[in-house]
Amino acid sequence: MDRLLFHFLCVAAIVFAAQPAQAQYRTNVMVGVYEYSVIHFYQDGAQAGFAHDLLDRLNRVQDNFKFVAVETSSRRRYQDLAAGNVDMILLENPNWNWSGRAVGFSKPIVHESDLLVARRENVYGPRYFQDILEYSLAGVLGFHYRLVNFVDDPQELERILNISLLYNEEEVLEAVIRKDADVGILSAGFMSQKFRQVRDMGEKIAIGPQAENSYPLVAVISHNAPITVAHFDGYLDDLRAENQIAPLWSRWHRGILP
Repeated sequence: MDRLLFHFLCVAAIVFAAQPAQAQYRTNVMVGVYEYSVIHFYQDGAQAGFAHDLLDRLNRVQDNFKFVAVETSSRRRYQDLAAGNVDMILLENPNWNWSGRAVGFSKPIVHESDLLVARRENVYGPRYFQDILEYSLAGVLGFHYRLVNFVDDPQELERILNISLLYNEEEVLEAVIRKDADVGILSAGFMSQKFRQVRDMGEKIAIGPQAENSYPLVAVISHNAPITVAHFDGYLDDLRAENQIAPLWSRWHRGILP
């Protein structure tokens, strides 16, 4: 009986030890995220958003890599990727100052838009948004906007525009409501969230008649990352085949366009 018990315990120990060992074979991929749209933000003090849901699905769909979210900032993300602090960034557009860097781009994952917003009391009609360069503007430090050919250097932007560069989109919206800026540039995802959370938002804020810019969002992957673009694209294809990306995006992004 003692020998049988000993044999059983040995087998159980081997099986138990083998389970965490399998997890240890996964290679960590450090994924940079920063506050933007509904991709990464804070909800009741906790990190939330589409990027976190996507990473969860990526970790479930394969056993080779463990994707780990690492918070960076819109200004610091280039340095963090070049220094190897992160292996990739979610979610980006290739036009956002990535030219000439040692990176590759995944297939488009989702699409986003930038909107022009103003206090409703000031908007006399659609023509209000035609000459926005005449107004005081508010945007996010480190973000890229089509109306200035995606320039992100603060000094250059302030030379070109009458613009206040703030920490995040929440501050931009508050600046418009407080009358510190005439027009704010905000993502459709952020505004879709605000219209759900604040009942009278439509009474306070008007949105321009068309998007200031619409663009695909991709993963930017360092040439030194442990995962290749081809591998990552394959995992995205697997998720799409199971219809696991679009529902995640629509969970957060309700598509508020004029």
